Amino acid sequence: MRDDVKLLLLKLVKHNGNIQPIIKMGFEYSQIVGFINELLAEGALAKINNKYELTEAGEQEINTLNKELKRLNSAQWIEPATEFRITKIDKNDVFLPDQDELSF
Repeated sequence: MRDDVKLLLLKLVKHNGNIQPIIKMGFEYSQIVGFINELLAEGALAKINNKYELTEAGEQEINTLNKELKRLNSAQWIEPATEFRITKIDKNDVFLPDQDELSF
């Protein structure tokens, strides 16, 4: 599992959030369940009374991932919209967007 997905999933469990941002990243429900099972096996999550909760190890993992991904201050609690990122191009390349994707 990618670090950004792991961090997002841990934050969603911590704040009782919605998994739609992970689905918009292109993952399927079965993959998300696999990620949750992986976090359960690592000890970052615990299932208590049929509810997933963050453990102390999960809190430490959030702090570690914030440092690794260089997220400071507001970037620790605001996730970037990864579905709008495009691949990096060379400075001499010309970018022509698809006409159907333009909003004007």
